[in-house]
Amino acid sequence: MVSRSGPNWLLRTLIVLSLGVHAALLIHLSGIYHAGALTYIEMTLQNIHRPQGRDIPRPRPRPETPAPGAQVPKLNVVQRPLPRLKPLTPAAAPAAAPSPLGERIGVPAIPRPPAVAASDWVPKFQAEATPTEFMTADSYLEMVKLRIESRKRYPRAAKNARIEGRVAIRFILAADGGVRDLAVTRGARSDALNTAALDAVRQAAPFPPPPANLFKGDLALELTIVFELT
Repeated sequence: MVSRSGPNWLLRTLIVLSLGVHAALLIHLSGIYHAGALTYIEMTLQNIHRPQGRDIPRPRPRPETPAPGAQVPKLNVVQRPLPRLKPLTPAAAPAAAPSPLGERIGVPAIPRPPAVAASDWVPKFQAEATPTEFMTADSYLEMVKLRIESRKRYPRAAKNARIEGRVAIRFILAADGGVRDLAVTRGARSDALNTAALDAVRQAAPFPPPPANLFKGDLALELTIVFELT
């Protein structure tokens, strides 16, 4: 007669405990990843005030070819005799000529410039530069971009909900550095991201006035801010 053994309660208990430990570990890891998610905002700035034009190089001028059968004028070359040069006789050197090797020339003392310690030098942030420090139009637009980047913030509600998006805005940068006609031209599906993009430009204004030698009048700028979680 064959006797059947009862269920293996120890094996079942170990399996249940293993599943519970793995489930708790997965929940803990997912919470850590969600809390430590990195955020960054990618930004591109475009000057739409000046339309882009095509740069077509000019063709090189081609020399005119003479027509077949045309007579080429002959040049009359007059040969002139070269003048004869008389040989020069070198003069005799004086008997008591001073030796140039024996002369001494004093070197004037040069004062040493004051030393500047490396710890005393502090680089100036480009976003706080004055209008006279910009040499090109691209350097001024880069300053505008840096100022807006320093004021941008990822909304906490959108970050917790893991909402990403791209916001395109347009504004007028006046000659005095102020901003007007700020509006969203292509918004994200989250109103919080659209508001954060507009707030970044408002908090960065006013900007240093655009240099008059680089820009004529107001600037119409278009800005694209990408909100992304990694």
